[in-house]
Amino acid sequence: MFFVLLLLAAALLCVHEVVRRRSRTWKLLKQYPGDYPLPIVGNGLQLGFDADEASYKVMALWKKHGMNNFRMTVGHEEWVFISNPDDVATILNHPTELGKQIERNTAFKPFFGNSVSTSEGERWKTTRKMMAPSFHFKTLEKRVEHVNKHCDLLIELLDAQSARGGDINMYRYLRPYMFDILCSSVMGVEYNLLNDLDHPYLKASAKVVNMITQNYFSYWRNIKLLFMLSPFYKEMMDTISTIRSTSKDIIAQRKRKLTQIIEDTKNNNKNVDVDLEEMIESKVDDMCMLDKFLLSKFLNGEPFPEDMINEEITLVCWTGHYTTTLTMAHTLYCLAKYPEVQKRVLEEQKSIYQKDLFKKPANHELTEMKYLEAVIKESIRVIPTVTKIGRQLKNDLKFKDGRVVPADTTVLVFYEAIYQDPKTFVEPEKYNPDRFFSPMHNHAFVPFSAGPRNCIGFRYAWSVMKTTISNIVRRYELSLGEPGTEPQFAYRILTESKNGVHLKLRKREY
Repeated sequence: MFFVLLLLAAALLCVHEVVRRRSRTWKLLKQYPGDYPLPIVGNGLQLGFDADEASYKVMALWKKHGMNNFRMTVGHEEWVFISNPDDVATILNHPTELGKQIERNTAFKPFFGNSVSTSEGERWKTTRKMMAPSFHFKTLEKRVEHVNKHCDLLIELLDAQSARGGDINMYRYLRPYMFDILCSSVMGVEYNLLNDLDHPYLKASAKVVNMITQNYFSYWRNIKLLFMLSPFYKEMMDTISTIRSTSKDIIAQRKRKLTQIIEDTKNNNKNVDVDLEEMIESKVDDMCMLDKFLLSKFLNGEPFPEDMINEEITLVCWTGHYTTTLTMAHTLYCLAKYPEVQKRVLEEQKSIYQKDLFKKPANHELTEMKYLEAVIKESIRVIPTVTKIGRQLKNDLKFKDGRVVPADTTVLVFYEAIYQDPKTFVEPEKYNPDRFFSPMHNHAFVPFSAGPRNCIGFRYAWSVMKTTISNIVRRYELSLGEPGTEPQFAYRILTESKNGVHLKLRKREY
């Protein structure tokens, strides 16, 4: 009986493969190089079972297939990795192909629910429209003030640590610093994690990148019953509970402030005929982002439910503080590793500030920091903060060269490959910020994505990064940490060092 079942299974697999090879989908995918997929598992075994090794293996496949776009089959899902800037422009600027990758959303949703990062349709449009004014370029001057204020405390802590000697893990200080800035400027709440470096949120949020990456590449976790029995599941749920409860606390604090503001407004206008709702609506563009979620209503007049607000706040707090921290820390590491680049950054700062070298940056001064901006870009190219982003196609997609990617395929913008492609970046193995002063394809470097679904906070992030690094470089000479502390970069959903980024900071004397 067993032998008969085995023969039947083998026959079904053969039929499946024959049907597959004759399908329109496969004929279109065969236009792209790639290893032939095995039945059932596809090319999944080539990724292996260590999520931290998966990106290295995908990079090896990209090189094997001529450093060009290539395909993979993972289980029953078809993936096309793209590294050609023309094709990047096609997918990111597409007006309707806006859906994120299935595997990525599955990995994200336990943490951030149906937030703006994973949602589509009306939920995505409504949320993005509501968030946009908080990150508009008109608000940048005010944001820079928030950064400078929190940077004072950061400098105090770095002064104290550098005076003790040894090296400093920049992740440990930049993460709470960035979280505090976000809470102050976008949420209207002072959270002060820089005064509580061992806060549960910081410990929990540090686990999220690894957990999402494991969910993304460990296919057995899609078997929910099996996953729920694992010890990893309990740790993940505890982590989610901690970051969500922090968001709940932020929301509660802002609600109390808003209630007080509304009561004060009523008391100050007792003798004036004032429509409070109309007054609030007239000031909506001046409000912090959290206020808009708390005060806005659906078309039917119902307020936004708190669980929906919590999902959005949890997403913004985590992605906003974590991605910006990584980019700043990795840029500081590159400045320490390449002293001649650090010297040029300092020279630019001196030319901007002249004799007032401890002045706090203003927005107009940030725009003059062209070389610093090039350094941040080159650091992102060498150590990409975001390793890849994907779109799940609902319809066929035609690229500039005439090839078509069939509907239901995932198209992955492969940042690691783009940044290491000698056709796009000459001598990619060299750290050379000057390359960003030469003309290049406008989609060769899009670390904040592009098109309708780009990162809504990219201007905000640039202001924070340039302000912070400017303040640090003018005060400290950066050098690498002790032997044995070299960063151990893991190319996960985000690139992070498993042992932090350890640097020595010596106060400059002028």
